[in-house]
Order: sequence, then C-alpha cells, then structure tokens
Amino acid sequence: MTADVNTAAAAGCPHHKSSAACPVDQDSGLNAEMMKAAANPAGWSVSGSSHNPRLSKDRVVSSIPKSDFTPEHQTGTQDKWEYPSEDMYFKAMKRKGWAPDAQQMKTIVAIHNTVNEQSWQEVLKWESFHPAKEPVKLKKFMGKPTEFSPKAKIMNTLGWSVLPFDRHDWVVDRDGKEVRYVIDFYSGQPEPGRPLSVYLDVRPALDSVEGVVDRLRWQFHEKIRPMLPFGGAMFGGSKPSTSAEPSTSEVQQSGNSNVTPKSN
Repeated sequence: MTADVNTAAAAGCPHHKSSAACPVDQDSGLNAEMMKAAANPAGWSVSGSSHNPRLSKDRVVSSIPKSDFTPEHQTGTQDKWEYPSEDMYFKAMKRKGWAPDAQQMKTIVAIHNTVNEQSWQEVLKWESFHPAKEPVKLKKFMGKPTEFSPKAKIMNTLGWSVLPFDRHDWVVDRDGKEVRYVIDFYSGQPEPGRPLSVYLDVRPALDSVEGVVDRLRWQFHEKIRPMLPFGGAMFGGSKPSTSAEPSTSEVQQSGNSNVTPKSN
C-alpha cells in the first residue's frame, strides 16, 4: 500500500531507542528531507512572530495507541504515543550533529508528525484483514536508513525508482502477537510551485507466511477482484479498507506525486 504525504501537514512517531522525545531515528534521512522541505520557498511554512523564536515545550498526543512498552522519552501517562515538542526535537537534532534552524522547527515537527500519522493509517488498512479483539497498538519502531528492503533494491535495479531516503520498521501488537511492517520513504516528484512531498510504501514484512498471504490478498482485492463480474461479489464479504491509489494528507492543496524517477 502506498501513500503520498504532502509536507504541508502534521503528526508523529514512536522509537524504542530515542533519547529525545519520540519514535524517530535522529540519524535517519527523514531529518534531511524535513529540513529541505522547511527551507523550500514553495513549501508550507508556519510563520513566527520573532526572529529568535522561543521553541514550544508542549507535546502533542498522537492518534497512535501505545502498547505496555514505555520508552524513557514517554511520560507514561498516556495510552497513545506522545510526540516531541519543538524544543525536544531541536535539542535532539543538535546532539546528533544536525544544524536545525529554530525558526523552522514548528514546520519540521509538523511534517514529521504528519508523515508518521499517515504511516499509521496505512498500517491500519493492512490490519483490516485481521479484525482483532483489542485495538491494534504500535509497540516499537526501528529506523534503518541504510538497510534497503529487497523490494526497494529490486525497483532500483530495474530502473523504476531511486532508492528510498529512509526506512522504518514498525512492530505492532495485535492481541499480544507482534507483527512487523516495513515502511520505505521516497521523495515525491518535484512540482513547480508546490510543497515537497513524501511518498510512503507501507506493507507487512515477509518474515511470516501471514505477511506473504496478506500481500497476495491485497493484490487480489485491488487488482483482480474489481475486474470480475459484479465486482467479485460471488466471493462474499466486504472489500478491505485498502487502496491501491496513493492517498494524500495535506493542509492547503490536494494532489499526488509520483516516486522520483531514477536518474541515469
């Protein structure tokens, strides 16, 4: 499943190792993309009232349910993951050797949060294949920016796309069972006068028979079933809430971007 997220939006992420505030890998390529988006004149920005802005210390509670595991950067008072404040994110980036602009932190945090919220929505679409007794929860998160997934390597080798600038593995808790998802992050196709976008490729990891079956089921429901007589009604059941078309989350404009073509 894929989603195209415009950089003009908002949300967050959970990381089981981060010493900052949220499930983000401060060494990941996502930081570079967010800084690029925040500095892009055509992109969305949040205006400030001062040249030396005071970074907010307020944290936003995400829509992503948290399992019993509570990292040190979480307060433990919420049943959902808490996103880092502007101040926490700024300090974390500085510790990791980045040179963030304080005036851009509101925008960077908003982009970071939006990308992760959209990632969670894509995970939930896959989870619709497996109705659970309890709401599915995000247990932990791992950033793997230099470990390209087999799918990403194959697409790059065939010349279909550039390599993703980042990769995350999310482990969800489904009624006590750990299920891993792979998320590849691509830069959206640049368009004059439009904000930068991030293209997400979210799918179950192929580390279990269930993951393989889910991918095959998605292909059937999205590519084959619509071509069958009466939309494949003879198979019964309702169509899972998945989508083969990229979905876009944005504030000001609508529109999709394609994965940046591989440059020769």
